[in-house]
Amino acid sequence: MTEAPGTPAGARSGEPAGPAGLGWAPAGPAGVDPSVRGTVEQIVQAVRDGDDAAIRTLLADLAAVADTAALLYLRERLYRPQ
Repeated sequence: MTEAPGTPAGARSGEPAGPAGLGWAPAGPAGVDPSVRGTVEQIVQAVRDGDDAAIRTLLADLAAVADTAALLYLRERLYRPQ
């Protein structure tokens, strides 16, 4: 099977296409500390509520403990449809 131009190798239909090396990857909660997941969920809710003060505070809290997995999880949660 041949991928469409701009589709990362191994991408399945329905997955976003992007530049090589920046393809879609699941960033689920596996390996993310439960307290970090809680902070991420609070950030997502604050973003949806438009609460700028809460967003700033929560992002500062997350920055103190975040690793790559936590940041990818935040990104995935923010882009997931409601």
